[in-house]
Amino acid sequence: MKFQVLGPMTVRGENGPVALGGVKQRAALGQLLLHANEVVATSALLRALWGDETPPTARKMLQNAVSALRGVLAAESPGGGPVLLTHAPGYLLRVDDDDLDLTTYRTLADGGRAELAVGAWSAAARTLRTALDLWRGPVLADLAESGADWPELRALARHRSVTREDLYEAELACGRHLDVLGDLETHARQEPARERLCSQLMLALYRCGRQAEALAAYRRTRTALASRFGLEPGRALHAVERAVLDHDPVLGQPDALAIMALGGETRRARPTSPPTPAPPATSIAAIGHTSRSTAPSAHPAPVAAASLPYAVAPAGALTEQRKQLTMLLVRTTLGKGLGGDPEDAARLSGDLAAAIREEVARHGGKVSGVLGPVTFALFGVVRTREDDAERAVRAGLAILRRLRRYGGPVPVHGSSAPRVAVATGDVVVTCAADGTGAVPVVNGAVPGSCTDLLQTVPPGGIRVCATTRAGSERALAYGPAGADGACEPLGPRPACPDPTPPLVGRGRETEQLRGALDDVVRKQRPCLVTVLGEPGAGKTRLGDELTRLARRAPHGYGVVTAHSAWYDCERPLALLERTLVAVTRTPHAADEPGRDALARTVHALFGTGDRGAWLIDRLAPLLRTEPPAPAEWPDLATAWRLLLTGLAAEHPLLLVLEDLHRAPDPVLDLVTELVDTAGPVPLLVTVTARPELLDRRPTWGGGRRDALALTLDPLDETATGALLDTLVTPEGGDLTADLRRDLLARIGGNPLYAVEYAREMNSAGPGRPAERPELPRHVRQVVASHLDTLPPVAKAVLVNASALGGVCCADGVAAVGELDRAEVAYWLDHLERRDFLRRSRHPSGSGAVRYAFRHPATREVVDALVSRTVREHRRSRAAAWTERTAAHLSA
Repeated sequence: MKFQVLGPMTVRGENGPVALGGVKQRAALGQLLLHANEVVATSALLRALWGDETPPTARKMLQNAVSALRGVLAAESPGGGPVLLTHAPGYLLRVDDDDLDLTTYRTLADGGRAELAVGAWSAAARTLRTALDLWRGPVLADLAESGADWPELRALARHRSVTREDLYEAELACGRHLDVLGDLETHARQEPARERLCSQLMLALYRCGRQAEALAAYRRTRTALASRFGLEPGRALHAVERAVLDHDPVLGQPDALAIMALGGETRRARPTSPPTPAPPATSIAAIGHTSRSTAPSAHPAPVAAASLPYAVAPAGALTEQRKQLTMLLVRTTLGKGLGGDPEDAARLSGDLAAAIREEVARHGGKVSGVLGPVTFALFGVVRTREDDAERAVRAGLAILRRLRRYGGPVPVHGSSAPRVAVATGDVVVTCAADGTGAVPVVNGAVPGSCTDLLQTVPPGGIRVCATTRAGSERALAYGPAGADGACEPLGPRPACPDPTPPLVGRGRETEQLRGALDDVVRKQRPCLVTVLGEPGAGKTRLGDELTRLARRAPHGYGVVTAHSAWYDCERPLALLERTLVAVTRTPHAADEPGRDALARTVHALFGTGDRGAWLIDRLAPLLRTEPPAPAEWPDLATAWRLLLTGLAAEHPLLLVLEDLHRAPDPVLDLVTELVDTAGPVPLLVTVTARPELLDRRPTWGGGRRDALALTLDPLDETATGALLDTLVTPEGGDLTADLRRDLLARIGGNPLYAVEYAREMNSAGPGRPAERPELPRHVRQVVASHLDTLPPVAKAVLVNASALGGVCCADGVAAVGELDRAEVAYWLDHLERRDFLRRSRHPSGSGAVRYAFRHPATREVVDALVSRTVREHRRSRAAAWTERTAAHLSA
């Protein structure tokens, strides 16, 4: 069956259009299609169908509508197709990606935006136009005519506008300003306050020789912004006006708008060519391996509201925020022998720049510019990661290694050797919210301090500042610090894990895991256990406890553990490699002894015949230095599953896979297939992951006979206090009642926060009175990283919520941010489900829903996202709204 929602809702079966029932049945189907392959709560369906006036029989009516829909789906697709399941706390409609025009549109729009970001303008224009051609009118136009006013409909309409602007940007970059001018004029009249649209119209008019009309378009948008929001145009639009007035030659550049967005300094530092686009993700299914994939969930498009304190404009538009960022500088100087031939020098410079750019990208950074022999790279833009400092230092070490062994006449001695400096600190960053567009602008002391540090680096060396060292010394070893606090990284720190903290407050989860160990042996069939939790919730610690229980179990469990890491991007099957190493107990190397150990393991399980030889040949690529080629993946995946199944057939097997939210899609598919196809063997597959896993795979673990999902909630106050008491040593001082109470509130039930606060207190040294430390740096980075997994509009809602004192409601947040209340309510609910907020009822008994920050640390980091001026402005508006509300209630 085919479903179309980009216009009037249409359902087509094998014999043509399918007749649906009344409005409620169509509305229920429409809501499920908007959230295809996601669980839609019954309460959400009731609100969509009846709003705030739900009749007493609404649930029964909804059940009847769902039952009727099941009948229609079954009748029209007898050989398989969409499936409507009852899945707590509501319903799940499974639809193949190719059968829903909304999913196809989102895929094309995302692909076109990615092509646009890397400068593939012609391809982007084709992809984006194909996406927009799927629209036949407003989303679910027939339901909207019947009174449906859902936030999803408005969000998709905005998403369509953003995609249309992306198309205009691609067409303008291709020089087709005449072709799009008519559409630009029409849409600019319809939406005069959209600054990006106005910039595009001005550029098209100017290129057509109509300078006066371009300036008139600017004045119209300026008037619209002033009358509606009391705002002046942003810097990007003002830059276009100035360029038109000055007849700036930059207006003839293909990506003129991106170049102008961040001013003249950026133009001089801008790379001369766009980066090479990354290859698309390859799934095992795409090359012949059977798998079941689910469509990733998509958030509603961000709101284009200039009044938000944290900009939430569409792709390519600018945001400004405070954050901690790490800068990497690399200075390369050509040897004297190349000075006489500019062609050789240019070629070598290009090769060196490409090598640096590849290493920076491999470690998760972004090259922001090249000025002469110095390359600038940033870590933490657009998304903060808790290990940005470590990534930057590892990138610097990798660059030095690569340039030292670079093929060709690369001088690596004397003044010609490369130099690397790394500095970390708080900055104000201006960049596109999604990382596309022009390079970011960084304001603060970090660029200057990193430049000064580079002057002290000896040829062929690397030095990092004290803040960078503090943020990375858990993973990297360092030499002695100099008088300026800077030091040289020596390489990875030898494995020396911190003492394992006690496991407190997880008795229920431990018993469930113990029961899973027993059930797997009793039932003789696989089970998938998923342990979900926010960063620091104790997933790894609980996994360690499960490993201990398995090894002590009377059933003789074997244990295999592996984890996914950020540096697996170039080796998509790295998780499989680590499990193979754990199974065979061999060092991870491509030498013959590694293959011999693999052979011994395989022969012990499957004998020395053809089957054993086939398994060894198919698994051997995991032991090579270079990653397996995609053509080898299907057979390799089959061999990996057979090996683990064979181990489980010999004795019960526990497979623990940590941080699975970092694993690529082929590995996620393979893990689920392992459980589904292993057969009657005692295999317990346990994965730990952050909630982001469910953003990618909303139905993870659902619908399986033997599956268990555990969500680690924050510890209660008693358990947190017990943990804190065991962590704070005598060197940390005595915990007074007031200090203990304050720490418990700031920790908020997160075990990692307790460990970090205790570490800070213990480092104060003996003989000092116990004092509450500031928010530990590692906690700040963990929270900032977690926040950057949110859409920009959700972060903006958090900023406005914080201005209300940490306890808020949808009305207050909408008033502070001048946003639509329905959209605010949607995002507050989203933030509650993502564990950033917690929900409660108003103490007055009115039934109004209130939200509070789940952790004080989250609010502290959210406040630091914006400037002091913006923060105080938001708080003053929040105070005014509170006063108006109090006056209204007392009247």
